[in-house]
Amino acid sequence: VLVVAAWGLVQVQKPEDAPYDSFVSATTVGEQATTRNLAITVTDIRAARAVSDGGRWNATGTWLVVDFDAAAMQDQFGAMLAISNLRIGERTFSATERGESAKGMPLVTGVARHGSIALELPEGALQGPATLVFASEYDPSADGVIEVALDLDDVTVQNEVTLDPIGWAR
Repeated sequence: VLVVAAWGLVQVQKPEDAPYDSFVSATTVGEQATTRNLAITVTDIRAARAVSDGGRWNATGTWLVVDFDAAAMQDQFGAMLAISNLRIGERTFSATERGESAKGMPLVTGVARHGSIALELPEGALQGPATLVFASEYDPSADGVIEVALDLDDVTVQNEVTLDPIGWAR
């Protein structure tokens, strides 16, 4: 019996070189979620056929714009919004680095900053369930990740959306 139990334990155990899983904090739009060094509240989701930063940059296509408030929880030295992705099924889309957006925004401990990110999606991708993924580390192994569940069918597509300027949250 002990041999069978030991064999069963070995079968369910991860290999020693397996990466550590992230600690996921799940939330919805309008609700705050926190991890070790990140607090996020997604305040609005907008979709558009064109997006701009209100300045020099604009682009057409299929865009999802996410407005949010974010702060560091413990340490602001080097704290930033490192990961801001959208998962639709098996596909992952990263926020664009073009224009003035909150991608990579530096975070302040205990004081939320507001900003927007824009994700360019393929035509027809604005449907069904999706998950926004945020993290304060580029490699979130054994660290916190915030996942925001949303339904893209509920997002109305506008002609043009302007990204919110980066500033202090209200």
